[in-house]
Amino acid sequence: MDAAQKAYLEQRYNAREWYGRGRRGRRSLQGFSFDGSELPGWTLQRIRPDEQAQPPVLRSLWSRGDTMSALLAIDVFQCASVRSAHEQLLEALGNIESDAVERRTAPNAPGDVAFALADTLVLFARANVVVLLRNAGPTVVSVDEAARALDARLVQRLGR
Repeated sequence: MDAAQKAYLEQRYNAREWYGRGRRGRRSLQGFSFDGSELPGWTLQRIRPDEQAQPPVLRSLWSRGDTMSALLAIDVFQCASVRSAHEQLLEALGNIESDAVERRTAPNAPGDVAFALADTLVLFARANVVVLLRNAGPTVVSVDEAARALDARLVQRLGR
């Protein structure tokens, strides 16, 4: 991302309030993986790690019900630090082609910092991990509950 776009995103999303700060200090997660139980009511269909990407990303696809019409795509970026996670968060915000993305600040918002596009996409950072959760099928479903469930698992892993 070029410097002008980064400056725009930092200003647009008031990065001074959250950049480089996590609620759990310097704690970090390493080796995150899905076992399929992270999202109640959803079934893990496939998982593809991309270790060549910088930062490494774990891409997954989840379905709900018997049909493949309700799908969630979840990308989990495993960054080296909170600061690098926030860099990745800005990068992901820059790749979302909508000015309707807003910061979520409610007490039940996932992560240390979160952004959403209505209830169809959630992007959040928890410690050194960035999660992009979005609809991937023809049936539009709310991603909020799934984002909170996944964040609860991240918090649980950080507490170990």
